[in-house]
Amino acid sequence: MNVLVQTFQAALPLELLVRLQRIRHRYAHVLQAAARGDFTHERELTRLGRLLGHILAAEARKSPAERGGMRMLEICLAVDAYFPELRPWNQQAALRHRPAGSIAQ
Repeated sequence: MNVLVQTFQAALPLELLVRLQRIRHRYAHVLQAAARGDFTHERELTRLGRLLGHILAAEARKSPAERGGMRMLEICLAVDAYFPELRPWNQQAALRHRPAGSIAQ
């Protein structure tokens, strides 16, 4: 299975792809609501975001050879493309949790 983002294309390692498919299935109702702009499942969205962050961190600790030669940038873009429903949620979360003293208002 290939993941396509604009002109970016990468095949995720099978183990990672299977794990992401399971997560996507487990959180299907939350992702469907998020796709409609409904973020009332805040706890589950936060949990999903953290889970994906932990997965990416674990992948980053692996050597490139263990990742099938993929760079972390490629993996991050592929995961982002696999969960496009989370983009608006992540943007809202970034606005809610601005660092103290942030110039942009």
